[in-house]
Amino acid sequence: MPTPPSTARRRLLGTLALAPAGALWPAAPAAGADRPARRFGDTLGLGVKFAQGQPASELPMLTELRVRWVRDVIVWPDLEPVAGRHVAFAAPLRERLAFYARHDIGVVMLLTLGNDKAYPPVPDEQPPRRYDPEAFGRYAAAVARQLRALGVRFVLEIGNEPHNSQFARTIGGHWTGRGPAAWVRHYVRMVAAAVREVKAIDPAIRLLTDDDMWVVHYWYLEAGLPRELDGFAVHPYVKGAPEKAAVGFQTDWLAPFTVVDRDASFRSAVRRLREQGEARLGRRPEIWITEWGWPVGPGAAGPPIDDATLVAYLPRAFILSAAAGVEALLWFSSRDSVDGPMGLTRNDGSRRDSYRAFKTLAAELADWTLLRQVAGAAQPTEGLQAFLFESPAGRKLAVWSADGRPRRLKPPPGAPLRGVDALGQPLPANGATLAVGAAPIYLAGGWSDAVLAARLDTDD
Repeated sequence: MPTPPSTARRRLLGTLALAPAGALWPAAPAAGADRPARRFGDTLGLGVKFAQGQPASELPMLTELRVRWVRDVIVWPDLEPVAGRHVAFAAPLRERLAFYARHDIGVVMLLTLGNDKAYPPVPDEQPPRRYDPEAFGRYAAAVARQLRALGVRFVLEIGNEPHNSQFARTIGGHWTGRGPAAWVRHYVRMVAAAVREVKAIDPAIRLLTDDDMWVVHYWYLEAGLPRELDGFAVHPYVKGAPEKAAVGFQTDWLAPFTVVDRDASFRSAVRRLREQGEARLGRRPEIWITEWGWPVGPGAAGPPIDDATLVAYLPRAFILSAAAGVEALLWFSSRDSVDGPMGLTRNDGSRRDSYRAFKTLAAELADWTLLRQVAGAAQPTEGLQAFLFESPAGRKLAVWSADGRPRRLKPPPGAPLRGVDALGQPLPANGATLAVGAAPIYLAGGWSDAVLAARLDTDD
């Protein structure tokens, strides 16, 4: 969007339209269209690093943050050190799972794709037997049996970013999954074996394919994913704001698929993948985000952002995901560990501002239900964005500026704005004009469908 001259001044008048269709900002789809009616808190997840050095003494952070899902891992060679012999989970994992079960925290259990220990490589073997589909299916079933016995809620995630791993490099094929890609076909065979073996134990157990790129899931579907598969796990990393996907409408290597709308919005990427899955599988697939985050500060693998920007992006990502009907977002991650400055906590145990932003988000919205988007639906990647939440305590708005350009929000007559900022600090009371920037603010109040007008001033 071109930037107007710096001397220009716009006054935008609008209704924060808790309003019928045809209002200035149309409502988002009702519950049941793109998302079930549920508490926002049920979407709050976190990728934990207890298998990578995070001390178990930090488990209570999960309850402090009101996390409902964690992503943990059971490494295939650890479970099957000898071909055909599956062993019990190690004591530290069992202790974590007991904590999860005790606090009703579900686990997305990551299944790793290779097992050199039980199935050592043979020269010139292709595909390598460490990726044997039938053995992988038995491993998935063994994991499912132990998780069921321990009484924890769980979902199985099949591999981590196969395109971005030794798996794809070893088996071969185009990095995007574009056919014919041998690694895609082999991965789908492993998925089919896992689905068959696990569903034989309990058809209700959910299994997800995984990759960080939207288009790879389209190629999985083309290769013939089993119809019994429950959904897809995605990692929608972007360099900028969460409202936009990492690819564009005409990104050449996505062909022949169109994975986003012309606005390149995150919302459209979720919708299009869901529609493609439904067309191929014959039923609505679940979409989970099992990694999403931004590096902050020195030591980042890519361009880092600053703490203030991360404080803005974190709650926006969670709210946008819930509005798009994503089952859960598992933030990456709980601790830096081996992955650089991506954690809510550093490796010395100190907490970043993003920890406080996560805690504030949960405190403000976990017990509330997201009703609809009431500002910005027509322009999902820029301008004012506002989402309406409801609970027995009333209604609440989460509001921010997607493009970071400052807005000023004036309360309607007789209805002072009350709330907190992204870090939980009280906002000015008594009807004062509020600045709306990149970081969400949470506004309590009646927010009746009948009234509610707001004045927005933007200095360009």
